[in-house]
Amino acid sequence: MTTITIDIPDNNTEEVLAQLKKLGVKVRESKLAELDKLTKEDYQKHFAHRAEVTRNKILKHL
Repeated sequence: MTTITIDIPDNNTEEVLAQLKKLGVKVRESKLAELDKLTKEDYQKHFAHRAEVTRNKILKHL
């Protein structure tokens, strides 16, 4: 899965989210203020976890 971050103008939020949902896109909202508090360790922990999940999924198919 690829993760992207997009900024949506407030007046178009509902419309954009509805279109993304129709396309099957999983939407997770996060608050910008909370993103500013993330540290290097938070990012390392997140990507290490994602790598482990991906590795486990691949091993199931081998």
